[in-house]
Amino acid sequence: MSSVWRKFIMCGSVLSIAALTISAKDPPPWSPTEVSVQEAENGGYKFTNELGVPFFTNDADKSGKIGCGDECIGITWLPVFARDFAKPQGDWSIVIRADKTTQWAYKGKPIYNYFASTDHDEIVAAAKEDGHWHPLVP
Repeated sequence: MSSVWRKFIMCGSVLSIAALTISAKDPPPWSPTEVSVQEAENGGYKFTNELGVPFFTNDADKSGKIGCGDECIGITWLPVFARDFAKPQGDWSIVIRADKTTQWAYKGKPIYNYFASTDHDEIVAAAKEDGHWHPLVP
């Protein structure tokens, strides 16, 4: 076998292995403009805001309906508002709040952002302390 052919086969094998490695990871899930997708520590993905702060759901919200109104969100939780031109896609839908603003929902659960801090551990601790807030998991 000629050395040129041997180099071609070797290069082709390396390319095939590289292609298998690249395609083994699932592509990131689709998300609205207001939601960032980041790689999670477990190898999957997570939904966050642009600062890397995770989004949350609330136990008061059921089946695409807002149960967590102004008294529930208080001054530390903010609905993830959908823009006027937003279109639902896949697991993402839009729910309408009592004040007629639109909010993103994932798998039927409206999502919220904690904005009293940007420290990940502090945010997760605050959510656990309350007991009604849960990190959004794709």
